[in-house]
Amino acid sequence: MNINWKLKSLAFRYIEAFSLHQLLYFLQKNVTRRARVRIGEIDQDWLTHRQNLAALQHPRVIEFGAGKSLAQNIFLASHFASQTVVDLFPMLDLAQFNAAAEQVGRLTGAADFTPCTSVAEVEQRYGIRYLAPFDVRKTSFSDASFDACISTNTLEHIPRESILEIFSELKRIVRPGGLISAVIDYSDHYSHTDASIGPLNFLSFSADEFRKYNHAVHFQNRLRHHQFEDLFASMGLRILRNEAQDLQPLPRLVAAEFPTHLPTTGALKGVFLLEV
Repeated sequence: MNINWKLKSLAFRYIEAFSLHQLLYFLQKNVTRRARVRIGEIDQDWLTHRQNLAALQHPRVIEFGAGKSLAQNIFLASHFASQTVVDLFPMLDLAQFNAAAEQVGRLTGAADFTPCTSVAEVEQRYGIRYLAPFDVRKTSFSDASFDACISTNTLEHIPRESILEIFSELKRIVRPGGLISAVIDYSDHYSHTDASIGPLNFLSFSADEFRKYNHAVHFQNRLRHHQFEDLFASMGLRILRNEAQDLQPLPRLVAAEFPTHLPTTGALKGVFLLEV
């Protein structure tokens, strides 16, 4: 379904203004169908996290911003001792979880599928503890509670100052020598549903210009790969893996705040492995 990005932005403005978040989910599920679970193959991002954390034996893992189906967590459940999954707002949808569990199980050859009827069953069967609403910037977890953290296509939706707060807390709750595996989607998310614009369309706008299209329910920080490199280094994190992937040509017009001389400005994806 193709949706003009400016009209979609306008819809997000009203959803934000009138707190119509349930309407947003209804539209995603029944109109754009972007909330439907269709898993035809194992996602490369899941394999990336498994590879990044392969050196850890049965790690205790925390993830922030996991979403509705927890498909990634279902796949990784057999590789990790436990997963604590947190969202700023309650997102877990048991119908989507069960659909994902059945499909992932079919792809991995897992045992016969039995639906979960509660969050407690999700934890009991899969070792996935789901907590929401939960702000990972300030937690009640003890120091060094986890061996690792994973993050998939979430950091691009968080303001820079909040990212600094999150990683400050991660440095406390992930043990010394622990790992953080992060996959970041640098593309203009409006382009995911509007084929008339390129994947870096939002780089054409200055901060002031883009602000009118950027809303809390669909926030994009537009940080580029080199900015995440600098941010992680400034936090004292050791960068073990650093990949800017799927480099694209920049739009004809690029706002002054984005460096056109750096090839990574045009990256659509970033992969990092950090040591605490």
